[in-house]
Amino acid sequence: MATEQQYKQNEIALNVSRARITVLVFNLTVIALMLSITSARSMPADQVVITHLTSSVALFIGFCLTILGLLWLLFSQNLDTMGMSRPLPFALGAMTTYMALSQTVTAFMHEYLVGIKSAIDHSIALDSEKIHTLVRFDLLDDSALLILFFLGGTIWFLTTYLSPLSVVIQSPVRGNHRWVIVGYYLVLQIPINWIYATTWQQEYVPAEQSMDILSLFALQFIQPVLWFH
Repeated sequence: MATEQQYKQNEIALNVSRARITVLVFNLTVIALMLSITSARSMPADQVVITHLTSSVALFIGFCLTILGLLWLLFSQNLDTMGMSRPLPFALGAMTTYMALSQTVTAFMHEYLVGIKSAIDHSIALDSEKIHTLVRFDLLDDSALLILFFLGGTIWFLTTYLSPLSVVIQSPVRGNHRWVIVGYYLVLQIPINWIYATTWQQEYVPAEQSMDILSLFALQFIQPVLWFH
């Protein structure tokens, strides 16, 4: 009886669950907006997917994780007048929320930040061939580009590692159940990084070059390094 009473005291207030649900709905909106922008470009649908393979995969994974997070948070709520959330399902929902945000950040960085670097490299190549373009991306110097990548990398590390760590530390779940949360994160994150390794190889590694897929997989855990490569 004392254990059940203590468990009740650890339950999460309804407004806390609602805040996570609001974040997930916002994330769905961002994903839908990015998908609509990508699909609206003047090229065939298959060409869009090939050109934006990594960001498209990240948006798809982010969408799936967002729905999964919503299900966890809805499942965590007690069907009574109080509507409090049970600690373990809520913690899994909160973990999934940050992982979904991480995928949206990954898609955004691939779509825009890596695109900026590609545009700069292309502009410099044209300038070296004495072909002038209307937009001088090469005027954006290395220090400015480095600041952009630093900001993007910081946001990525916050959403991918520090925020999930805060879920484990701050969660009212105690004992071995905390390892359930850690295991849940790893079970999702490891396959996701493996998928990114294969898509990165398809999109960025030329066919004539050979790069170990295991090395690409390991680099996905510090993905901002690849953005500046």
